[in-house]
Amino acid sequence: MTSSGPPEAKIYTHHISLVQDPERISSAHRGELIHLALYFLDHFSGIRDIEKAVLRAFSFRGEDRGRWELEKDYLRPLFSALSLPQVKPWFERGVANLRELEVMDARGELHRLDRLVIEEQALQVVDFKVGHREEGHMAQVSLYKGLIEAAFHRSTRGYLLYIDEPSVVAVP
Repeated sequence: MTSSGPPEAKIYTHHISLVQDPERISSAHRGELIHLALYFLDHFSGIRDIEKAVLRAFSFRGEDRGRWELEKDYLRPLFSALSLPQVKPWFERGVANLRELEVMDARGELHRLDRLVIEEQALQVVDFKVGHREEGHMAQVSLYKGLIEAAFHRSTRGYLLYIDEPSVVAVP
């Protein structure tokens, strides 16, 4: 009998190194703080909800607010994105949702969904993107949709919410 050994662990990190330009590092850091703020944001009925979530994210990370323009870098972009007509229902008070949901695929790899909105008709996978559109975003959400459909045996729709544009893209 052969020993298979311990399971293999995979660690995924951002493709950023200390030798890259500070602007790119700052942009990735901003994206992480926005994602954390959206994790803390259960519902959205105005700018105060966003401000509380952003300040909570900063506090949680021990982030120095002095290096950011809070209004320009966080509050305005989030307010614009969350005010889109298609987005508002995902953030209404009382709407069931799961944030930062981890789902394992058949190979044992974990995938973290930004937000899963639970509705009677369908489940909605929403992935937040900060910055520019990139190749692979659609495939990522398509994968998430398949994992959720397989796990819950329910109709699932997928969306990309681009915070800085702002816009919503449906994933077929």
